[in-house]
Amino acid sequence: MPLPVKRKWGLAVVQQPLFCQYLGLFSQGEISGATLAEFLESLSRYFPYISAYDFHPRHTPLLRKLLLNYSEFESSEKATHWLDLGKPYPKIASRYHSDRRENLKKARNYAWECFESNDMEPLVALFEKNHAFKIQNVKESAYLRLRNLAAIALENKAGSIRYASLHGEIRAGFMILEKNGAGIYIFNAADAVGRKGNARTLLLDQYFRKAAEGLQVFDFESPEVESIAAFYESFGAQKQTFISIKKNKLPFPLRQLQEIRKWIFLLRSVN
Repeated sequence: MPLPVKRKWGLAVVQQPLFCQYLGLFSQGEISGATLAEFLESLSRYFPYISAYDFHPRHTPLLRKLLLNYSEFESSEKATHWLDLGKPYPKIASRYHSDRRENLKKARNYAWECFESNDMEPLVALFEKNHAFKIQNVKESAYLRLRNLAAIALENKAGSIRYASLHGEIRAGFMILEKNGAGIYIFNAADAVGRKGNARTLLLDQYFRKAAEGLQVFDFESPEVESIAAFYESFGAQKQTFISIKKNKLPFPLRQLQEIRKWIFLLRSVN
């Protein structure tokens, strides 16, 4: 059970890293309720503060029962979307919603050139220019972590980067992690031309066509944004629930300091 631990306020705290989708227990065999309970007990005993810890969806049924015994954890259910692969491409495409088929048809009317690459920089640049302004306080360390992740994934043949260009200019792209029969849509970006021309729809369709029988599942790693979730569902993806826990048993002075920092952040955001 990986525990990403940091030192804050002189204490060991657990914090979910960026670009790490799920944590929880990993095992070659079946994980029992008793085993999961042991880990939860240790997690509760040794760590007074957990900013976020997201469990793999396979743990959801057990956690729903077990967490009733741990009032110190604040738990919530979140959702992602999984597309069932491991079958011929025509069966996958037959599950596309009518609007996705229509947008795919429109994309094919563009002169898109789609290709695979080992260069992460165009994707980072697309995100910085077209998406980062919607997210407050994107730190340079996040881009560094992403670049390192891409380098390691590509070196170990555990990922791919794909782009769509129009008249020689890259307009959309994504990075996918691939391991143990699963593909994870970890990062993507597009500019206005790429969005209008449905470039990511075309890229994803081509990826599914190529990867259909080599992978069993594709995880869209959905943010809880209705419009984005609807886009992923339009490929025939099904909602999967996973559980996230938090805990704050810090000493009272540290909790007060946290509240003050939150108010300062909110005031700066408003101003």
